[in-house]
Amino acid sequence: MIPLAFGPIETIVLNLTNSELAEDRDGFSNLESGDFMNQKLIVLTVVLTLLSTAWPALAESDMQAIKRMIAERLPGATVDHIAPSPVTGMYEVGVNGGDVVYVSEDGRYLLSGTLIDLVTQENLTERVLAGQRLKTLNGVPEDSMIIYEPEGDVKHTLTTFTDIDCPYCRKMHREMTLLNRMGIRVRYMLFPRTGVASPSYEKAVSVWCAEDQQAEMTKAKSGAIPEIAVCDNPVRDHMALGRRLGLRGTPYTITDTGRAISGYVSAPELLESLEADKQKAVR
Repeated sequence: MIPLAFGPIETIVLNLTNSELAEDRDGFSNLESGDFMNQKLIVLTVVLTLLSTAWPALAESDMQAIKRMIAERLPGATVDHIAPSPVTGMYEVGVNGGDVVYVSEDGRYLLSGTLIDLVTQENLTERVLAGQRLKTLNGVPEDSMIIYEPEGDVKHTLTTFTDIDCPYCRKMHREMTLLNRMGIRVRYMLFPRTGVASPSYEKAVSVWCAEDQQAEMTKAKSGAIPEIAVCDNPVRDHMALGRRLGLRGTPYTITDTGRAISGYVSAPELLESLEADKQKAVR
Protein backbone atom coordinates (compact mmCIF):
# COMPACT_ATOMS: atom_id res chain seq x y z
CA MET A 1 0.00 0.00 0.00
CA ILE A 2 1.14 3.55 -0.64
CA PRO A 3 1.62 5.92 2.29
CA LEU A 4 -1.47 8.05 2.80
CA ALA A 5 -0.01 11.41 3.81
CA PHE A 6 -3.02 13.64 3.44
CA GLY A 7 -3.07 15.69 6.65
CA PRO A 8 -6.50 15.64 8.37
CA ILE A 9 -8.42 12.64 7.08
CA GLU A 10 -11.19 10.25 7.91
CA THR A 11 -9.79 6.86 6.96
CA ILE A 12 -10.27 3.13 7.25
CA VAL A 13 -6.87 1.46 7.26
CA LEU A 14 -5.94 -2.22 7.26
CA ASN A 15 -2.97 -2.75 9.56
CA LEU A 16 -0.34 -4.79 7.75
CA THR A 17 2.72 -3.58 9.59
CA ASN A 18 3.81 -6.56 11.73
CA SER A 19 7.36 -7.34 10.65
CA GLU A 20 7.92 -10.69 12.37
CA LEU A 21 9.40 -13.46 10.27
CA ALA A 22 7.14 -16.49 10.22
CA GLU A 23 6.94 -19.75 8.34
CA ASP A 24 3.39 -20.48 7.25
CA ARG A 25 1.85 -23.68 5.97
CA ASP A 26 1.62 -22.72 2.30
CA GLY A 27 5.25 -22.93 1.22
CA PHE A 28 5.97 -19.31 1.99
CA SER A 29 8.60 -17.76 4.26
CA ASN A 30 6.88 -14.62 5.48
CA LEU A 31 8.12 -11.18 6.33
CA GLU A 32 4.86 -10.65 8.22
CA SER A 33 2.89 -12.71 10.67
CA GLY A 34 -0.85 -13.23 10.51
CA ASP A 35 -2.90 -14.67 7.70
CA PHE A 36 -2.81 -11.68 5.35
CA MET A 37 -1.21 -13.67 2.54
CA ASN A 38 -3.91 -16.34 2.83
CA GLN A 39 -6.89 -14.06 2.34
CA LYS A 40 -9.04 -15.05 -0.62
CA LEU A 41 -10.72 -12.05 -2.18
CA ILE A 42 -14.13 -12.96 -3.55
CA VAL A 43 -15.57 -9.52 -4.11
CA LEU A 44 -14.29 -5.99 -3.94
CA THR A 45 -11.88 -5.24 -1.08
CA VAL A 46 -10.85 -1.63 -0.65
CA VAL A 47 -9.31 0.81 1.70
CA LEU A 48 -11.40 3.99 1.37
CA THR A 49 -9.77 7.29 2.19
CA LEU A 50 -12.04 10.33 2.40
CA LEU A 51 -10.39 13.72 2.43
CA SER A 52 -11.96 15.91 5.07
CA THR A 53 -10.67 18.94 3.17
CA ALA A 54 -12.11 18.50 -0.32
CA TRP A 55 -9.95 19.11 -3.35
CA PRO A 56 -11.12 21.88 -5.64
CA ALA A 57 -13.40 20.80 -8.48
CA LEU A 58 -11.61 19.94 -11.69
CA ALA A 59 -11.18 22.94 -13.94
CA GLU A 60 -9.87 20.61 -16.66
CA SER A 61 -11.24 17.30 -17.85
CA ASP A 62 -7.89 15.81 -18.80
CA MET A 63 -5.85 13.35 -16.73
CA GLN A 64 -3.08 15.86 -16.09
CA ALA A 65 -5.38 17.61 -13.63
CA ILE A 66 -5.77 14.35 -11.70
CA LYS A 67 -2.01 13.86 -11.77
CA ARG A 68 -1.40 17.29 -10.30
CA MET A 69 -3.93 16.67 -7.53
CA ILE A 70 -2.31 13.33 -6.62
CA ALA A 71 1.11 14.99 -6.51
CA GLU A 72 -0.27 17.54 -4.07
CA ARG A 73 -2.01 15.04 -1.80
CA LEU A 74 0.44 12.13 -1.97
CA PRO A 75 3.85 13.65 -1.22
CA GLY A 76 6.61 11.35 -2.40
CA ALA A 77 4.38 9.17 -4.57
CA THR A 78 5.43 8.62 -8.17
CA VAL A 79 2.55 8.47 -10.63
CA ASP A 80 3.37 5.93 -13.34
CA HIS A 81 0.19 6.13 -15.37
CA ILE A 82 -3.38 7.38 -15.30
CA ALA A 83 -6.16 5.76 -17.29
CA PRO A 84 -9.95 5.51 -17.18
CA SER A 85 -10.99 2.61 -14.97
CA PRO A 86 -13.83 0.18 -15.69
CA VAL A 87 -15.85 2.01 -13.03
CA THR A 88 -17.63 5.12 -14.27
CA GLY A 89 -16.31 8.24 -12.58
CA MET A 90 -13.07 6.65 -11.36
CA TYR A 91 -9.54 6.79 -12.74
CA GLU A 92 -6.99 3.97 -12.48
CA VAL A 93 -3.67 5.31 -11.22
CA GLY A 94 -0.39 3.39 -11.16
CA VAL A 95 1.90 4.56 -8.37
CA ASN A 96 5.44 3.83 -7.23
CA GLY A 97 6.04 1.18 -9.88
CA GLY A 98 4.12 -1.54 -8.10
CA ASP A 99 0.70 -0.44 -6.90
CA VAL A 100 -2.64 0.60 -8.36
CA VAL A 101 -5.23 2.86 -6.75
CA TYR A 102 -8.47 4.35 -7.99
CA VAL A 103 -9.28 8.06 -7.75
CA SER A 104 -12.65 9.74 -8.31
CA GLU A 105 -12.78 12.18 -11.18
CA ASP A 106 -13.33 15.11 -8.82
CA GLY A 107 -10.17 14.12 -6.92
CA ARG A 108 -11.94 13.66 -3.59
CA TYR A 109 -11.95 9.88 -3.08
CA LEU A 110 -9.16 7.33 -3.27
CA LEU A 111 -9.73 3.58 -3.21
CA SER A 112 -6.84 1.18 -2.68
CA GLY A 113 -7.54 -2.52 -3.09
CA THR A 114 -8.71 -5.17 -5.53
CA LEU A 115 -11.28 -4.47 -8.22
CA ILE A 116 -13.10 -7.57 -9.44
CA ASP A 117 -15.55 -7.91 -12.34
CA LEU A 118 -18.29 -10.03 -10.79
CA VAL A 119 -19.65 -11.02 -14.20
CA THR A 120 -16.39 -12.39 -15.63
CA GLN A 121 -14.79 -13.09 -12.20
CA GLU A 122 -11.64 -11.36 -13.48
CA ASN A 123 -9.35 -9.54 -11.07
CA LEU A 124 -9.00 -6.27 -12.98
CA THR A 125 -6.43 -4.82 -10.60
CA GLU A 126 -4.19 -7.87 -10.95
CA ARG A 127 -4.30 -7.55 -14.73
CA VAL A 128 -2.86 -4.04 -14.47
CA LEU A 129 -0.31 -5.05 -11.82
CA ALA A 130 0.88 -7.96 -13.99
CA GLY A 131 1.68 -5.55 -16.79
CA GLN A 132 3.51 -3.24 -14.40
CA ARG A 133 5.59 -6.12 -13.02
CA LEU A 134 6.67 -7.19 -16.49
CA LYS A 135 7.51 -3.63 -17.48
CA THR A 136 9.63 -3.24 -14.35
CA LEU A 137 11.48 -6.54 -14.82
CA ASN A 138 12.10 -5.81 -18.49
CA GLY A 139 14.19 -2.88 -17.33
CA VAL A 140 16.51 -5.12 -15.28
CA PRO A 141 19.55 -6.43 -17.19
CA GLU A 142 19.90 -10.20 -17.07
CA ASP A 143 23.59 -9.93 -16.22
CA SER A 144 22.43 -8.81 -12.78
CA MET A 145 20.63 -12.13 -12.21
CA ILE A 146 21.74 -15.70 -11.56
CA ILE A 147 20.15 -17.78 -14.31
CA TYR A 148 19.51 -21.51 -14.63
CA GLU A 149 19.02 -22.35 -18.30
CA PRO A 150 17.25 -25.39 -19.79
CA GLU A 151 19.34 -27.42 -22.19
CA GLY A 152 16.56 -27.47 -24.77
CA ASP A 153 13.85 -25.01 -25.80
CA VAL A 154 12.68 -22.45 -23.28
CA LYS A 155 8.94 -22.72 -22.72
CA HIS A 156 8.66 -20.34 -19.79
CA THR A 157 10.82 -17.88 -17.86
CA LEU A 158 10.42 -17.27 -14.14
CA THR A 159 12.00 -14.51 -12.09
CA THR A 160 12.29 -15.62 -8.47
CA PHE A 161 13.41 -13.60 -5.47
CA THR A 162 15.17 -16.12 -3.26
CA ASP A 163 16.78 -16.30 0.16
CA ILE A 164 19.57 -18.85 0.59
CA ASP A 165 18.41 -19.68 4.14
CA CYS A 166 14.68 -19.85 3.36
CA PRO A 167 13.42 -23.46 3.71
CA TYR A 168 10.87 -23.13 0.93
CA CYS A 169 13.45 -21.50 -1.35
CA ARG A 170 15.69 -24.52 -0.78
CA LYS A 171 12.77 -26.84 -1.53
CA MET A 172 12.18 -25.03 -4.82
CA HIS A 173 15.88 -25.16 -5.66
CA ARG A 174 15.98 -28.92 -5.17
CA GLU A 175 13.64 -29.11 -8.17
CA MET A 176 15.81 -26.90 -10.38
CA THR A 177 16.96 -29.78 -12.57
CA LEU A 178 13.34 -30.83 -13.08
CA LEU A 179 12.25 -27.28 -13.81
CA ASN A 180 14.98 -26.91 -16.43
CA ARG A 181 14.09 -30.29 -17.92
CA MET A 182 10.51 -29.04 -18.29
CA GLY A 183 11.78 -26.07 -20.30
CA ILE A 184 11.43 -23.58 -17.45
CA ARG A 185 14.16 -20.97 -17.26
CA VAL A 186 14.72 -19.59 -13.75
CA ARG A 187 16.22 -16.17 -13.12
CA TYR A 188 17.22 -15.71 -9.49
CA MET A 189 17.32 -12.36 -7.74
CA LEU A 190 18.66 -12.28 -4.18
CA PHE A 191 16.54 -11.32 -1.20
CA PRO A 192 18.00 -12.18 2.22
CA ARG A 193 14.96 -11.74 4.46
CA THR A 194 16.96 -10.91 7.58
CA GLY A 195 18.38 -7.83 5.92
CA VAL A 196 21.74 -6.23 5.31
CA ALA A 197 24.61 -7.12 7.68
CA SER A 198 23.08 -10.53 8.39
CA PRO A 199 24.63 -13.95 7.71
CA SER A 200 22.06 -14.52 4.95
CA TYR A 201 23.10 -11.28 3.27
CA GLU A 202 26.78 -12.24 3.47
CA LYS A 203 25.97 -15.61 1.90
CA ALA A 204 24.07 -13.89 -0.91
CA VAL A 205 27.02 -11.61 -1.65
CA SER A 206 29.46 -14.54 -1.55
CA VAL A 207 27.33 -16.53 -4.00
CA TRP A 208 27.09 -13.56 -6.34
CA CYS A 209 30.85 -13.01 -6.22
CA ALA A 210 31.70 -16.69 -6.78
CA GLU A 211 33.38 -17.76 -10.00
CA ASP A 212 30.58 -20.27 -10.64
CA GLN A 213 27.47 -18.62 -9.25
CA GLN A 214 25.10 -21.48 -10.08
CA ALA A 215 27.27 -24.12 -8.44
CA GLU A 216 27.88 -21.96 -5.37
CA MET A 217 24.16 -21.25 -5.05
CA THR A 218 23.34 -24.96 -5.17
CA LYS A 219 26.00 -25.67 -2.54
CA ALA A 220 24.73 -22.88 -0.27
CA LYS A 221 21.10 -24.00 -0.60
CA SER A 222 22.14 -27.51 0.43
CA GLY A 223 23.29 -26.05 3.75
CA ALA A 224 26.99 -25.54 3.09
CA ILE A 225 28.58 -22.20 3.94
CA PRO A 226 29.74 -20.54 0.73
CA GLU A 227 33.33 -19.43 0.50
CA ILE A 228 33.47 -15.81 1.65
CA ALA A 229 33.84 -13.40 -1.26
CA VAL A 230 33.28 -9.67 -1.64
CA CYS A 231 32.76 -7.69 -4.83
CA ASP A 232 30.44 -5.14 -6.38
CA ASN A 233 27.05 -6.77 -6.28
CA PRO A 234 23.34 -6.06 -6.92
CA VAL A 235 21.93 -7.59 -3.72
CA ARG A 236 20.68 -4.31 -2.23
CA ASP A 237 19.13 -3.42 -5.59
CA HIS A 238 17.41 -6.82 -5.70
CA MET A 239 15.98 -6.26 -2.23
CA ALA A 240 14.65 -2.81 -3.12
CA LEU A 241 13.13 -4.14 -6.33
CA GLY A 242 11.47 -7.04 -4.53
CA ARG A 243 9.75 -4.70 -2.10
CA ARG A 244 8.68 -2.46 -4.97
CA LEU A 245 7.08 -5.46 -6.67
CA GLY A 246 5.09 -6.38 -3.58
CA LEU A 247 7.30 -9.06 -2.02
CA ARG A 248 6.28 -10.02 1.51
CA GLY A 249 8.26 -13.26 1.79
CA THR A 250 10.25 -15.77 -0.20
CA PRO A 251 10.28 -17.42 -2.63
CA TYR A 252 8.49 -14.74 -4.62
CA THR A 253 8.14 -15.50 -8.31
CA ILE A 254 6.98 -13.42 -11.26
CA THR A 255 5.90 -15.50 -14.26
CA ASP A 256 6.34 -14.61 -17.92
CA THR A 257 2.77 -13.25 -17.93
CA GLY A 258 3.45 -11.01 -14.91
CA ARG A 259 1.55 -13.15 -12.41
CA ALA A 260 3.02 -13.11 -8.89
CA ILE A 261 3.40 -16.39 -6.99
CA SER A 262 4.04 -16.12 -3.27
CA GLY A 263 5.60 -19.26 -1.89
CA TYR A 264 6.68 -22.70 -3.04
CA VAL A 265 4.77 -24.53 -5.76
CA SER A 266 5.88 -27.98 -6.91
CA ALA A 267 7.43 -28.18 -10.37
CA PRO A 268 4.54 -30.16 -11.97
CA GLU A 269 1.92 -27.80 -10.51
CA LEU A 270 3.98 -24.82 -11.58
CA LEU A 271 4.21 -26.02 -15.19
CA GLU A 272 0.49 -26.72 -15.26
CA SER A 273 -0.32 -23.20 -14.09
CA LEU A 274 2.11 -21.64 -16.57
CA GLU A 275 0.53 -23.55 -19.44
CA ALA A 276 -2.92 -22.42 -18.24
CA ASP A 277 -1.71 -18.82 -18.26
CA LYS A 278 -0.46 -19.25 -21.81
CA GLN A 279 -3.81 -20.64 -22.97
CA LYS A 280 -5.68 -17.82 -21.26
CA ALA A 281 -3.45 -15.23 -22.93
CA VAL A 282 -4.22 -16.45 -26.46
CA ARG A 283 -8.00 -16.42 -26.01
